[in-house]
Amino acid sequence: MQITHYTNGRIFTAEPDAPFVEALVTRGPHIVFVGDDEGARAAAGPQARVVDLAGGTLMPGMHDAHTHLLFSGLKYLYETRLPAFAGPDRIVEELRAHHPHPEGDAHCAWHVGGEVFPPAITGEAALTRAHLDAAFPDEPVYLYDYSIHHGVANSRALALADIGEEDEFGHGGAYIRDENGRLTGELVEEATWKVLRSIPDRPDEEYLAAVRWAVGVCHRFGITSVQEASASEQALRAYAALDAAGELDLHVAAHLVWRSEGFGMASGERLDELLRECDRWASAHVDPRFVKIWIDGAPLPPHSTHAPLTASGEIDDSWLLVSKEELARVVAGFDAQGRPVKIHCAGDGAVRTCLDAIAEVRGANGPGVVHEVAHAGFVADEDFARFRELDVTAEMSPALWHLPEYGLGDAFHFRRMLDHGARMTIGSDWIITPDPNLLPGIQGAIQHGSHPITRIEAFEAVTRVGAEAVGRSDERGTLAVGKRADLVIVDRDLFGVDEGDIGAARVRETIVGGRTVYRLEE
Repeated sequence: MQITHYTNGRIFTAEPDAPFVEALVTRGPHIVFVGDDEGARAAAGPQARVVDLAGGTLMPGMHDAHTHLLFSGLKYLYETRLPAFAGPDRIVEELRAHHPHPEGDAHCAWHVGGEVFPPAITGEAALTRAHLDAAFPDEPVYLYDYSIHHGVANSRALALADIGEEDEFGHGGAYIRDENGRLTGELVEEATWKVLRSIPDRPDEEYLAAVRWAVGVCHRFGITSVQEASASEQALRAYAALDAAGELDLHVAAHLVWRSEGFGMASGERLDELLRECDRWASAHVDPRFVKIWIDGAPLPPHSTHAPLTASGEIDDSWLLVSKEELARVVAGFDAQGRPVKIHCAGDGAVRTCLDAIAEVRGANGPGVVHEVAHAGFVADEDFARFRELDVTAEMSPALWHLPEYGLGDAFHFRRMLDHGARMTIGSDWIITPDPNLLPGIQGAIQHGSHPITRIEAFEAVTRVGAEAVGRSDERGTLAVGKRADLVIVDRDLFGVDEGDIGAARVRETIVGGRTVYRLEE
């Protein structure tokens, strides 16, 4: 087996008692020495390959705590990408220029793409089915909005989904109407499901290509393990095929979808079947024990569908998609099976609902299974301490808090989470973000205006704590003897450069199980 000696750089172990060392030695897929350079030379022997870090950083492979690999691959490989902030005329122009799939592919009849931005951002009129119908009277069109929770469909798509002019959706979704009471084609939250379920499935080879591409992008940014936050059957088949072929050099905690037919890409009945038969998808790199539940929407205009707290501290349940009682019942069942649940909570009212439900689960089942609040950006003051009390992971995503146009500067209280002893991870929520690069978000957490954290704390969140959150800290997450050689080499000293230079750092090499899966071409 290849023996490799890493030296002459900043080596961050993410081990609390010894976060930095001089040298590290790997033998094949495992780490065999961590310590000083003299000891490393003795452990490596004269025939070892020596890697000069040249002042850069060697660290554990990064863990993305929230991503959507299949959706991201489909988005960039197969769907129409619309220019940011485009108005209706530009959107139609881009759709006309898009080349459909080859004849014979069921998708050739559909135009699917995104994202559509609201008038408040574009400064133009809202896109409606009238714009799309004029250009595509016979071809179905569905465009995601910029939150991915909502969309716009033309009349042909609505007809294929059996959505009629007189239909109303009810709680959990909405068919938007104009001033004359006619459907605009705008579909909100769960009201998108019927259209999404009407879009034909793609060939398996396209799902496979989408996931293969997305895994390669993860490697380019030093990511060696992920939490797939919407593990549909299509995604699971692709992961299984890649792993069987020896091509999946990425550890995947696959969160199978409960109830959400849009994100789950299947009927509610089929989603339940997948959850029951989850073990069949287990493989060397895929752990399918995990579950994903959405209990509210997105806190973005013009259709803000999150569940906030009112001024008097009550939960506004207007957009609460799952009641506390149902959530407690469902989570209790998965908890009893030893299955961790990631719960999407966009508003502080949703977070309160989630924590209340988990408190009931702890009372009934006791401690043991680690559940998560996804997108823990908006949390009421009195709820921070409950994360540690209930052993709930605070998963911070999407990694956009550092971008002023998203207005999240007063949210994502990193410092307060850690000061209350919470287990805190960081995720990209790739599909919302342009790529899964965690380094700009890490810089943003370090430089957060009111709740900054230290560099060590930020990099622990994407290494050691990420591994702990998915129950894999015994094999990865830190650089320690016996652990997997899942490593990242970065082009600069992340702990010595100016804070403002962290986000611009480039990954020089990503190593999984001792094997290089990405190398930067200069």
